[in-house]
Order: sequence, then structure tokens, then C-alpha cells
Amino acid sequence: MIAPAAAPTLWRLSDAASVLTLAAVGAALILPDPYAAVPDHLRPGAWSQDTISAPAALALLAVNARLRQGWAKGWLIWAGLIGYLIYAYALYSFDRVMNPAYPLYLAVLASALLALVLFVRAVDPARLISTPRPPPRRAVAWLFGLLVLLFTALWLSQLLPAMAARQPLPGQTIFVLDLAIALPLTGLTAWLLWRGSPIGDLLAIPMLMKVAVLGVAVFLGTLYGWAFFEGPFMPFDLALYALMGFGPAALIWPVWRGLEVSEAAS
Repeated sequence: MIAPAAAPTLWRLSDAASVLTLAAVGAALILPDPYAAVPDHLRPGAWSQDTISAPAALALLAVNARLRQGWAKGWLIWAGLIGYLIYAYALYSFDRVMNPAYPLYLAVLASALLALVLFVRAVDPARLISTPRPPPRRAVAWLFGLLVLLFTALWLSQLLPAMAARQPLPGQTIFVLDLAIALPLTGLTAWLLWRGSPIGDLLAIPMLMKVAVLGVAVFLGTLYGWAFFEGPFMPFDLALYALMGFGPAALIWPVWRGLEVSEAAS
């Protein structure tokens, strides 16, 4: 699935991203008030992101160990975890979450992004084929299409008044990443899956994982805000983030079961 010559570089870069992530999470536990630069209403999300980032980094190290043993299909999980790290630490980097650990955020972003670029160059989608029980492509496409519509509407409902008032929003990087990159890519994946494209199959598990991990992170952040930061209880937001997190998570296994890696490109 990956050109053999490219694999060692991808392992080293993703190992580095994982170790740097663990260092960044550890720094947040050690530093006094590490998220003082984050607006109060966004601070629970920073802690929930750390809650998810540490196990994601450990999972990536475990996946790399299996990949070194020849687990070709594991590259799908690898890509999902790398996509999450890119998104998570782009938020910290571009939103200027300033503390002594800030260089670690930049380093995670740089190593994970380079790893993803090299992965795209080395991967062969033609080697990913359906099993006798094919993946539920249209169910994933429907879910992705629904999430694109819901989150586009949600973000525009916040952006349009700010645009009219000419007033920047705190945490604005999330709108940039979602509306310019994540949501279009999610929509593209839905369209490719609907058409039965091999590239859609390649993107399905990484995108399901990335969306699921982020959904669980913001779900936890909303709960943290209510439980630990005296924030309001927001049932609509919790329901939306639960759909974003647990809906894709439920589809990962059926898609995984429906795909296999052939010995050679067809």
C-alpha cells in the first residue's frame, strides 16, 4: 500500500510527532496555568484536546510498531491519527496558545504535516480492494454529507454576525480549518464514496477516525465546561458533537471489515 522506500521516513516522522505530542501534553500538566492565553469559554476545549491527544499519540506509536512488522492495512489508521494531530496542533499553533510549550505545538504540526505529504506521494490506492462484504460506502457518504451541512450552518451562524459587525471571533482558526479544509475534504470523501472511487475507500477510514476523535474531543470539552468551568449545560451542542464523534466511530469497523490490501496493484 505504501512504497517500501518511503515507509521508514514516515515511521520516523510519525514517531517524532507522537513523542512531541506526549511532551506537549505533559507540559500542560506541569506548567502553571498553561492555557492562560486561551479565552475562558474555549479553555475546556484545550483540556479536552489534551485528554484525547495523549492516547492518540500512544496509539500512533503502537500502530507504527505493527506497521514495521508488515501490517499494510494499518496505514489507514496511521493516516487518521496523523490527520488528527495536524488539525489539533494547527489550532494551537495558529490560535497562538502561548506558553513555554508553544515550540512543541509547532514541531508536532511540522512533523505530522510533512509525514502526511510524503504519505500522499507514496500511497497506492489501487491496492485497496473490497472484501466479499463491501464497506457501507453510501452510509458513510450520507453521514459525511449531513455533518458538512450541520457544521457549515453552525459556523456560518456565528461568522455572519461577526462579519457584519467587523469583529474577529476568538478561536477563529477553527472556522478557517473547517470551512477551508476539513469540511470540503469531508464532502469530497462523501462524493467519492458515493461514486465507488478507490480514493474514497482510501480516505474513508482516515476521515472517519479524524472526525470521530475530534468529535469526542469537543464533546468532552462541552462536558468539561459544564462540569468544571461553571459553563452552561448545552444539550443541542452535546447532541451535535455526539453525532460527530460517535456516529463516525460506529462506522469504522464496518468499513475496515469491508476493505483489504492486495499483494500487488491491480
